[in-house]
Amino acid sequence: MVEIDYMAHQEQYDPAQLLTYSDMATDAGYETVWTSDHFHPWFHTDAESGDAWSWLGAATQRLDGPIGTCVTPATGHYHPGEIAQAFATLQLLHDDRVILGLSTGEAMNETPLGFDWPEYPERRNRLEESLQIIRALWEDREWLEDDIREQIDEDGFVSYDGGRFDLDTAKLYTKPAESPEIHIAANGPSTAWLAARYADGFITVKKGEEYTDRLYPAIRRYAEEEGNDPDEIETTLLVTASYDPDYEAALEATRPWWATTQNVFDRAIADPRAIEAEGENATREQIEAKFLIADDPSSIAGQLEGYAEMGFDRIAVANTSPDPERLFEVMRDDVIPSL
Repeated sequence: MVEIDYMAHQEQYDPAQLLTYSDMATDAGYETVWTSDHFHPWFHTDAESGDAWSWLGAATQRLDGPIGTCVTPATGHYHPGEIAQAFATLQLLHDDRVILGLSTGEAMNETPLGFDWPEYPERRNRLEESLQIIRALWEDREWLEDDIREQIDEDGFVSYDGGRFDLDTAKLYTKPAESPEIHIAANGPSTAWLAARYADGFITVKKGEEYTDRLYPAIRRYAEEEGNDPDEIETTLLVTASYDPDYEAALEATRPWWATTQNVFDRAIADPRAIEAEGENATREQIEAKFLIADDPSSIAGQLEGYAEMGFDRIAVANTSPDPERLFEVMRDDVIPSL
């Protein structure tokens, strides 16, 4: 059975409003609340840019149910030791599970802060080092190779000499009884291998044949090669939805996200004004293929069922509707019960 989650976009709503919407989502039957983790937003007009970690701290006191990030960048401006510390603390504060969603990041997280944003192979290597460091600091020994496991001494101090990140006898003194889950956000098979090797789950925005013919088989194959059970790797689709009885109004409300149809994820573009301008190149066909746009509840349910049939365990639905509260009501009354 597919689970419906809420994707709380820090880029679109201020942090207090996002908490209110997250409350509404959980009351409507959404399972997990995910949030984005960026420095700059994906657009400029009427944008927000709340700090995800601060927001999650508030969420631990406000929300019941699982919470987590889906795109924490493991590249430059976060040292993986800081990530490990922050999410261990969140897990201690929350009564339910906490998920750390890691990614190779985007230029918008790095270049505005003066960090470099290298080509993909280097970003992937940084992500792997981050995974090794986080697992080592959490003392998740079963996830580590022997040479890294040997760098954890009997008191839990870790030394690590990496190509990008180092630890010099580092230790986390505040740790939960059970580590947070790690899910990897990726759009290609190479990063999917990291999910199969180091993670509890895999997150993507890819759907259709890109997922069923390319990503899903890769995840399962890599997991088996690593001696892991592929059925234990949870798969999540991120989708942005807009609902309104007026279909054209629903379509227009997706405008802030149009740049995401233009392959901006892997380009060295960091200025939200420039990213937003790229979105104006989006065609109607691209927009309708990218987003879940609906003018009746049955259309929402049908599209979600189609995603579930691709093999996703979870569908994290962002809400960019003209009237966001109306979508939560429709999901509560008509859509989620039908699923």
